[in-house]
Amino acid sequence: MINDSLKILILTLLTSFYNLNFIESKTLGDLTKQKPIEKLITMNGINGKEHYFSPNILNFKTGKLYKLKIKNVSDSKHYFSSENFSNSIFTRKVQVIQNNQKIAEVKGNIKEVEVFPNNTLEWWFVPVKTGEFYDLNCSVEDPKTKEKHSNMGMTGKIIIE
Repeated sequence: MINDSLKILILTLLTSFYNLNFIESKTLGDLTKQKPIEKLITMNGINGKEHYFSPNILNFKTGKLYKLKIKNVSDSKHYFSSENFSNSIFTRKVQVIQNNQKIAEVKGNIKEVEVFPNNTLEWWFVPVKTGEFYDLNCSVEDPKTKEKHSNMGMTGKIIIE
């Protein structure tokens, strides 16, 4: 037979475990309560020479809230385009930043974003589907070479685990 002290200990442990799981499941279940994981990608290049993303490989995990800061540090506008990535995330919002101030916010499905020189955009999203996507590119035409930026090196890979 189990003595009273052991019963109290077992009951206390079970209650603690239940309360911990209850609190954790409530927090994990409400994705709006997550603090965003910030990632930065820069759009780089010089017209007539080269164009590229840095980094050109991005990693994300399903169920996590991300704030992807897309910063154009080049002398040309650029697109951040990946159809497979766009189809594998839930976009919460896109914020347009100018002089460190939010000047616009877009909500809904986003397939591609365009960022002009010396500007930043924040894409808030939650990945909902895993995969490796090799279609990150910029299809803007270089004014000097007349080639697409993607043909000059502006491509990348996105991994969602």
